[in-house]
Amino acid sequence: MNGAARLLAVALFTSVVALPGHGSQAAAQIVAFDNDRTIPESTISESRAREIAWSAGLVHVEEITRTSDRWELAGRTVDDDEMILDIDVRDGRILN
Repeated sequence: MNGAARLLAVALFTSVVALPGHGSQAAAQIVAFDNDRTIPESTISESRAREIAWSAGLVHVEEITRTSDRWELAGRTVDDDEMILDIDVRDGRILN
């Protein structure tokens, strides 16, 4: 089954199976296919990633980069030590 057919099948399935009042929520969680994986629509923003980094001890963010599955932040602590954090883009978990 090609990608377009899969996407159509998922759209039809979620519209048939979803409970009244919950259909839009279920459909919003599935937006694309990538090698049989669903990709969630909601991810944390750059500003939320910075807030998480500050709560983990960074006082100055020197670099921030987003990859497909994580925010990578580099910065300094209050003691001027270098700190590098990887934060999951889906739920904000600190990965290292």
